[in-house]
Amino acid sequence: MKYEYENKNELREISTQIAVLVMKFNMAFSKNDSKLQEEALHELENIEKRVGDFKPIIKINVED
Repeated sequence: MKYEYENKNELREISTQIAVLVMKFNMAFSKNDSKLQEEALHELENIEKRVGDFKPIIKINVED
């Protein structure tokens, strides 16, 4: 039996957003830019909500 997520593109989008956010945090802290840090924290809150609301849709393939 094999299974996969039908909504795996949503997981990829969330993963990409997190990767971009990590780069934004690195830049904000290296430049000591408080405005950019606040923006990144706001984006982090949005991503946290999206991850919390994520409901996996599992597609099951039964093989003989």
